[in-house]
Amino acid sequence: MIRDILFFCFSLIPGAAHMSMGFFKRGVQLMITTIGAFSLLISFNTEQLVAVVCLPLWFFSFFDGYNIRRQIAAGNTIKDEEVYSYDIFFNNKKYLGLGLLLLGLIGLINSLPNSLIISLFGVRSQNIYWMLRRSIVPLFLIIIGLYLLIKSRKK
Repeated sequence: MIRDILFFCFSLIPGAAHMSMGFFKRGVQLMITTIGAFSLLISFNTEQLVAVVCLPLWFFSFFDGYNIRRQIAAGNTIKDEEVYSYDIFFNNKKYLGLGLLLLGLIGLINSLPNSLIISLFGVRSQNIYWMLRRSIVPLFLIIIGLYLLIKSRKK
């Protein structure tokens, strides 16, 4: 009974249940992907996408942990494999570039309207600082996305 409660508590943290069963590759990948997606979406000024991206990752981690536990209880041997291959990102530079470009544009669009309107009407110079600060990451993503797109066309 205590093990079930403890496993449920671990399942609430993406990847922790997997690591508690000894599946460290899978658990760390799920944990880094979920927390990384959450952090990046917040820093890209795309908070509205957190529910769309992070909730499915959390649900997958939660139910995958219970599925693996059920398979182990049934006597099946489970290998510690990654959820997805990193080759997805390295072999498809065109799609990675498009994704980064899209995230950068969304982040830039989200960061400019309020700050731009406030700074145009001259409400403190501190707002210009925040406008520039919120725009750096989206502009950086746009530059990287364009670079990857241009590089993928040359091949």
